[in-house]
Amino acid sequence: MKKGIGLLWALIILLLVSTMMVFIAKVAFISQKHTTISYGMQRGELFMQSCIENSILAIEGYDRKQNNDCLEHIKFNDEKKRFSCNVDVLRYYCYGDCVCSNKKIIKTPFSNGYVLLKVLVSSKKDNVKLSKITLQRL
Repeated sequence: MKKGIGLLWALIILLLVSTMMVFIAKVAFISQKHTTISYGMQRGELFMQSCIENSILAIEGYDRKQNNDCLEHIKFNDEKKRFSCNVDVLRYYCYGDCVCSNKKIIKTPFSNGYVLLKVLVSSKKDNVKLSKITLQRL
């Protein structure tokens, strides 16, 4: 009878240990998945900031008077083709003379003007989609 009770206790302890191991494995899997998603989101946000800065440089470097129009859509991809970025210029806020079709004239010589940008960053591999509307000074 004592051997039977010892065997029963051994089975109960094995069952408890295996349940704890399953729980630990599940928590580790959830933690790893959360870390992967967070990393993808952080990379996407950094790439978005880079797209905004590159868009401003592209807009400032674009000769509006010679081309008689303005940039309205800019597309960027990162070096590994992991993220893509679409930038739409919603409005140009220009000081003085401006040839843009989607312009709004402002009456302050404080800067060369502003642009209202809509930025969309997406990645199929990381399952990330980010969007932002921002007003940037040129």
